[in-house]
Amino acid sequence: MLEDGKVIFDLRSAKAALNTDHERCTLHLWSEERNLVRQIVSVTERSETLRLATQRFGHAQSKLLELVASRERRTPTTRETARQRYVQTLERALTREFADWSCEGFRTAMDLERSFGPAYTRGSLLRGTAAWAVIGVNEQESATTIDGILTLGILWLHHSREQADGRRLYQGLKVIIPRGAATLTLSRMAWLNDEAAKWELWEFEQSSEELTQRDANDQGNLRTRLVHLPDEQAARERFAAGIEQVMQLVPVNEHDRVEQRLRNTAELAFLLHGMEFARVRIGLAPNSFAQTLEVTAGVGPNETPLIAQNRAQLAEIVAELFARRRAVEPSGVFARRPAPTLRRIGSPMTASAHARMQGRPRGSIGTAAQDPLYRAAPERWLESMLRQDLAPLTRSLAPNPQPSRQGRRERFESEMDPDSIGNRADEVPSAQEVDGNQFRPAVEESRVIPRLDAQHVYSQVPAIAGAGDHGLLDLLGVTADGRLAVIELKVDDDLHFVMQGLDYWIRVRQHHLQTADTATGLGEFQRHGYFRGVELSPLPPRLYLVAPSLHIHPATETLLRYLSPRVEWNLLALDERWRQQIRVVWRKQSGR
Repeated sequence: MLEDGKVIFDLRSAKAALNTDHERCTLHLWSEERNLVRQIVSVTERSETLRLATQRFGHAQSKLLELVASRERRTPTTRETARQRYVQTLERALTREFADWSCEGFRTAMDLERSFGPAYTRGSLLRGTAAWAVIGVNEQESATTIDGILTLGILWLHHSREQADGRRLYQGLKVIIPRGAATLTLSRMAWLNDEAAKWELWEFEQSSEELTQRDANDQGNLRTRLVHLPDEQAARERFAAGIEQVMQLVPVNEHDRVEQRLRNTAELAFLLHGMEFARVRIGLAPNSFAQTLEVTAGVGPNETPLIAQNRAQLAEIVAELFARRRAVEPSGVFARRPAPTLRRIGSPMTASAHARMQGRPRGSIGTAAQDPLYRAAPERWLESMLRQDLAPLTRSLAPNPQPSRQGRRERFESEMDPDSIGNRADEVPSAQEVDGNQFRPAVEESRVIPRLDAQHVYSQVPAIAGAGDHGLLDLLGVTADGRLAVIELKVDDDLHFVMQGLDYWIRVRQHHLQTADTATGLGEFQRHGYFRGVELSPLPPRLYLVAPSLHIHPATETLLRYLSPRVEWNLLALDERWRQQIRVVWRKQSGR
């Protein structure tokens, strides 16, 4: 389902209902991310597209929704023709707008090595040794493609500077986007490094070939609001009967692995390592104020109401899920090797060679790791682990110094917890002398990330911007010095990792800097139920980008270098065996 060309619901997983009461046709769509209710005014069918003219309740203006079979409705030939026509149109407009500059090398050729796709037109404006990198996207591309232009633009500028090799001085980047699609790109561009390059945003009307510059310092019309944090204790009391029914489906020895997550005040979800397997809903009976309780198992099209007749069957399915979706010891180069048996040097071996070989059943681990239930929803699995324990993200990576043996016991007895050192409110111990030898404590100030507060961490925090954009932050926390922490998680390579994290950082910053209530002194987050009892710092939030080390896109560090110094970021690379244990193997920070 599309609105303004942007996907708002994927009906393979979302749900839909039609109601014709009171002589009106009402469409209700809902998913994990958003909820929509519209009155259908008219329906038109056009070449595999169902166009629905709808109205919001209380609004006279119609809004068009489109039901399509796939996101891309153009044939490859039509798409390529539109892109080639756009290159020619853009060059003409740039030649008129920048008469003293010449266009060079404008193209849409794919370059997978540098992550450039054919949707973006790339080229340069030249005047002597001065140059600008230029990137544009035509109005027929999807909203997701248009929103991703700044990521590709930064990479194009970086590539152009490398290719120039000092022969030309690239001053900055000109981004050309369709008229009316500047909001998100403007909000991102305001947080780029002005010392690294000049940044310009232009809106392009293809029909009139008119270019209009937008102020890059304008953060755009970013309308965003918070959703109040539900009272979990009160909600669990309301859901008590449903919780009991769901837990009866779970094997007795697996109850501690179940996560309960409030989706809203009327829905409670049950998850296993981030994967939802059951849900309880509270509703109202028709033509009555009496409450109803509905328990379902499964998600999306497989969601099934729990009744007496299928209870045993659903319990078997849930038991199989718990048996198959569990952390397994990895195989291959990442496998954990057992500790060797200790024996005195020179003593004879007591077992034969073949008995000392480590064996395991064929396919036992490899098969489990390839299980679809094991591999499903990996980011939600990682999120669930960090929600339970954030300490590994802020544990020091500095090597432990080796002081003299004497006095070592006293040092360990009084040593600070590594997870509590390095906060700006904490004092980092200076070098000490032991038996005449100078050494610094195990955690050095320059190698420490401020400790995250494990008691205040929120997952899937709704951050709504406008009517068509309903984003969910992966994790929102706070450090020991009161700074908010925006934690963006990725498990697979994602070119837009940095910009997606920046989007949430911008929203959190905007809410955090709202004026505190004069009566209570609480900021907007605390007025909505978050961080109760915590004194939040007035400083901007910190941004944490967390991903397995082998799945961080090669362009990520390049993009981070172009962020403004005002954005304090940390890139944390995890051990690939993160399902067994969260461990940061390397990290990089802004300003280092």
